[in-house]
Amino acid sequence: MSMIWVWLIVIVVAVILESISPIQLVSIWAALGGIAALALSFCRVDIWIQVIVFFAVTILMIALTRPLARKLTKFKKTATNADMNIGKIGKVTKIVDEDLGVFRVKVENNDWSATTEAKTVLPVGTEISVLRIEGVKLIVAPVNKPKLAKA
Repeated sequence: MSMIWVWLIVIVVAVILESISPIQLVSIWAALGGIAALALSFCRVDIWIQVIVFFAVTILMIALTRPLARKLTKFKKTATNADMNIGKIGKVTKIVDEDLGVFRVKVENNDWSATTEAKTVLPVGTEISVLRIEGVKLIVAPVNKPKLAKA
């Protein structure tokens, strides 16, 4: 089989893999290396030089474009409405399960299932601060109000 066909198959397979891959920019560099090797095969350059150029161009393209590709494909985490509750103050409204340390809290007029990091139940009426969100449950801590000295 002529090397022209080999390089055409390499290019087509690399492009197909790139198009069906859920991960971006996986095999496009091999397609570029295949194009360079294909050009050499049209010029009837020795096969071993074509193979070396294929690998050299592929590796060079990865080295030159991968940092840029990572920067362009990096997605920033977008805060959701729920994330905006982190750091907010709320109040325990109901104890759900003492054994699991689950209770209900109200934060900015929204009712949430909550627990503490130690999985302990806080009494109804306790003011809490939202530390983070895990799934649909708030992880909270009691708010320690400083005691004022009597005048």
